[in-house]
Amino acid sequence: MKLRKKLALLLCGLMLMGILAACGGKTDAFTGTWKQTDEVNGNWTWTFSDGSKAKLVGETTGFQSEGTYKVDESAKKITITLKDWTETKEYDYTLDGNNLELKEKYSGFKLKKQ
Repeated sequence: MKLRKKLALLLCGLMLMGILAACGGKTDAFTGTWKQTDEVNGNWTWTFSDGSKAKLVGETTGFQSEGTYKVDESAKKITITLKDWTETKEYDYTLDGNNLELKEKYSGFKLKKQ
């Protein structure tokens, strides 16, 4: 009987750990705050969190918007949708440690992780 109780407690503990692990936010290489310094467009802060949330703040323009992002690692593409953008943007990306480069047809951005 004592062995059954110990085994039941052990299984309950393992299930609780699994539940708590499942509640944690998703992380990826993009998770964190990234700074874009641009002489033409000003300074921007990009924030990616929980594996799907995105935020963009224009420090010199006053622009601020939140939305979502999705990464396709095999195609090296990131899709970003912000509430205040008129359309969803898809960028080709290059990620090298703390440096992230986003490129689309007519523009590109270089960001540094903070």
